[in-house]
Amino acid sequence: MINKVVSNSKQKSAKFYGSKEGYDADVMIDSKAMLSKEDFVATGVLTYALGDIIEVELPEYHVFALGDKCKMTVYTKSGLFVMDTVVVAKEQGSLIVLNPPENRRKFTEKREFPRVDVKNEGLLFALQDRNKRLKHHFDTPIRFSIKNLSINGLGFTISENAMLEKVIQKNSQLEVELILGFLVPCTMEIVRQEKTNDGYYYGASFVSIPDEKTNALRGFILKNQIETYYIQKQENETKKALEKKSAANQ
Repeated sequence: MINKVVSNSKQKSAKFYGSKEGYDADVMIDSKAMLSKEDFVATGVLTYALGDIIEVELPEYHVFALGDKCKMTVYTKSGLFVMDTVVVAKEQGSLIVLNPPENRRKFTEKREFPRVDVKNEGLLFALQDRNKRLKHHFDTPIRFSIKNLSINGLGFTISENAMLEKVIQKNSQLEVELILGFLVPCTMEIVRQEKTNDGYYYGASFVSIPDEKTNALRGFILKNQIETYYIQKQENETKKALEKKSAANQ
């Protein structure tokens, strides 16, 4: 969980959702949202919803603590959306709460699972060909760079390696270990491959992850999603402030 305090500024909302039931794409954005816990109720405005997180701006944000379990009701032009959630981050004037799976399923997103950009590494230990007939174990694990990550897969690059370029193909299965501040041994399957200036970029989906590592992986992705959102929000606010200052000086 992350606790950040930055200046509060109304952020222009993008259209993050498209409903399977035909609602407008921005059905939840800028809607009235009510958060309640125990004997306290606060009303604010839902300003962001993407993947696992929802942001609500409300004056009484300070009453809520990280980890608080809440019930949220969102009053949209298409009806009510009611969900149980938990506070996972806060800043001055707003809270970020989890967007539970049962609510996410009511909408259509470009990706089934949120993907975050990361700068981590992994080790490749073994490779099985696309026909699942031959399996090769590397004497020395091959290091690769993780570029993005979701709960169902990742994008990664391997620097120029003529041998690997020939054997890693679509549907090849790789036995790897992800280094994320903790280790995640897993098997993944290549779903796409493209040439880059210094090697190859691969997209892979997870085939198997140890059950005891799944929650840690989800937490890592959530943490990075929140951090990325706060960085983008602060950059947008700085850009707007500079544009406003420039316009005032003209």
